[in-house]
Amino acid sequence: MNHRNRAQLFLAVVVGGLLPIYAGWKLGWPIWLWFLVSAASMALVGLFLMARVTQPAVSEPPVQYSVEPPLPRPEPPTELPFNETRLDDLALPSCLPDYDLRFSATVRWRPSRPHQAYVHANLAAAAVDTVVARARQLAAGEHPGRTDLAAYRLNGALGTPVNDSSGLVTVMAVAVMVTVTEEDRVRLENLASLRKTEDAWEQQRQHERNRCAYVGGEVLKSPGSAVVWWLSRHEDEIEQAVSLIGPLAELSAAANDAEVPEVFRPYLGRRPGEAEDPVDVEYADLLRQEQEAATRVDTEDSAARRIMELMDELGVSPDSDRGKVWLHRLGRATQEAMRDDPEDVRPGPDRSEGDLDGGLGSEWDDATPPRGNEGPTGD
Repeated sequence: MNHRNRAQLFLAVVVGGLLPIYAGWKLGWPIWLWFLVSAASMALVGLFLMARVTQPAVSEPPVQYSVEPPLPRPEPPTELPFNETRLDDLALPSCLPDYDLRFSATVRWRPSRPHQAYVHANLAAAAVDTVVARARQLAAGEHPGRTDLAAYRLNGALGTPVNDSSGLVTVMAVAVMVTVTEEDRVRLENLASLRKTEDAWEQQRQHERNRCAYVGGEVLKSPGSAVVWWLSRHEDEIEQAVSLIGPLAELSAAANDAEVPEVFRPYLGRRPGEAEDPVDVEYADLLRQEQEAATRVDTEDSAARRIMELMDELGVSPDSDRGKVWLHRLGRATQEAMRDDPEDVRPGPDRSEGDLDGGLGSEWDDATPPRGNEGPTGD
C-alpha cells in the first residue's frame, strides 16, 4: 500500500464515521446509537477498501506497434543550366557629363519557369536589358577617374541573381570590367592636376590675405599697436624698440594712407647721439656740392647776362674787335680784383699800367670810339 492508498483509506473511514453521527443528530437518535452506528460504518468502509487495495491488478497485454518504412523523399526538380551572353565595351554615363564608362561583362541567364511555355521570343535580350538597366543606374553615381572602385561595386551588385521585370528569366552578370578611353583618361589626369594646382594657389592666396589682414588691420592699425607687436616678439630689446618708433610710425601711416600722428613725429628723425652712417654722410656731401654748383652756375649766368646787357646798351658787339678787347680788359680787371694780395695789383717800378691791361691799351686807344649809341659819349 502506497502513500496515496493510505490517504484514500483514511478519508473514507472518516467520512463513513461522520455520516451516521450527522444522521442521528438530525433524526434525534440517542447518543449511544450515534457512536454504535458510526463505529460499524467505519469498520465496513475500512474492510471494503482494504480488500480492494490488496486485490492484484489484472495485467494487460502489451501494445504492439507496427513499424512502417519511411516514405521516400521527393527529389528536387532539376534546374536548367545558365546560358551566357557577352557584353563588350558598352558606353554607360557617369557622374560627369561627356565622360562615359566603358562596360564589359558576361551575362548569365536561364528561364525562371522551365516547365512553362515561353512567351518571349528572345530571353537573352531580356536578360541583357535587365543587366544594362541595373549597370546604368549604378554607373550614374560613379566618377570616371575611379574605374577600379566602379568595377568592384558593379561586380558585387550584378553578381546576385534576380528576375527581370516580366519574371520570365533569372539573370546575373560576372567578369565585370569598367574602363575609360585613353583620351578621357589623359583629360581627367590633366584636370585633376590643374584642380590641385588651383586649390594650392587659392590656399596660398587666402593665406596671404589673412597675413595682410592681420598685419594691416591689427599690427599696423596704429603706431602704438605696431610698437606693441614688435615688442611682443622682442621682449628683451627695449632700447631697440624705442629706436624703431619712428620707422614703425611711418609704416603704420603708409599702411593706413594717413599722415604720421603729431605725437610720433619727433621720432621720425635720427636720434641724438646716434652714429652717422658713412653712406648718409657721402650722400649729404654730394647733395651739398650739387647745390653749390647750381648756385655758382646761376651766379655766373646772371653776371654774363648783365655784361651782355651792358654791351648792348653801349652798342658794342661781342664779336667785334672792340668788344673782344673790352671783354678781355674786363676779365683781367676782374681777376686782379679777386686776388688776395693787393700788392699784386699795384704798378711797380718794372710794371706799367699797360702791363696790367695785358698790352692791349694801345689797341683800345687806336680804336675809333663808337658813335651815337655805339659807345659812351665821354666822361
